[in-house]
Amino acid sequence: RKMNRTIVCSLLVSVLPAAAGFAGNNLVRPRSTFPSSNNRPQSNLAESLQEDVEFQSESNAKPYDKSALNRRDVLGQAYRTSAAIAASSALFANPATSNADIEGVATIPQSTAPPEAKSSNEDGKSVTVFKTKSGLQYIEIVEGTGSTPAYGNLVAISYKAYIKLPDIKGKQSKLDEFDSDKGYLIKHGNGRTVPGLDEALHTMKVGGKRRVIVPPKLGYISGGLGPIPVGPYGRYKLNTLLDKMVEVKGGNFIFDVEMKSIIEDEADQGYYGDESISPDDFNTLRQNLEGQQQAAREAKAKAV
Repeated sequence: RKMNRTIVCSLLVSVLPAAAGFAGNNLVRPRSTFPSSNNRPQSNLAESLQEDVEFQSESNAKPYDKSALNRRDVLGQAYRTSAAIAASSALFANPATSNADIEGVATIPQSTAPPEAKSSNEDGKSVTVFKTKSGLQYIEIVEGTGSTPAYGNLVAISYKAYIKLPDIKGKQSKLDEFDSDKGYLIKHGNGRTVPGLDEALHTMKVGGKRRVIVPPKLGYISGGLGPIPVGPYGRYKLNTLLDKMVEVKGGNFIFDVEMKSIIEDEADQGYYGDESISPDDFNTLRQNLEGQQQAAREAKAKAV
């Protein structure tokens, strides 16, 4: 705080003289900028001032405004300037906490419970549909091999994206494709991917293929989520389909996905490996801290 006051005082000392020159939003020019004349009667202030005004008019300068010397305007401008300086000094000395996203904060559901499996009829074929606790559904077409991606890995996929509107008045709606990509790279778990798709990728293996059925609550729930079409027509189509989903109050996003590769990110700083503690562990930690604080207070009271 002492340093803050020193900064403010030093800035006031350097700025207040200049601030006085901007009173009333008029620049007060020093008399030294006007041409001096040895023949002007120095005792006649009115004539001297008139000559100054005439000189400024001839040189297209702003006329000398005697109201700029109003003491109240000068003090008012100085006060506003000093207040702005004090506010900016406080801002630099105590910057506000940044609310920017932290790299590595996964926004997908963290449930480790196995998905429910049930049989369904898909295009005349009997398939097994898996449903997770979040409401995400997927059909395993090809299982793939190897390990599944960890949060923080770079994941390369190919996909086709559709929107399936609900059947209206007995009329069956079809899949409406709005985007596709044969080589899409994702930073797995960074919160920039459609949550439902990111959740489905977490249990896929290289070479695996899935049809992922994403409910609206796990879809494009906020701006900046991908994948989205690159071209303007694709984006227009996506926005139109989203409007229809809102209008009919239903529908799902469908992603036909293939896992191409999983790459470990060498620039990862370990944020993705942090796991949230359970509520029971949190309560235990809180009780331990409270017990230590209570013991410290009692020891201090005995020492006194």
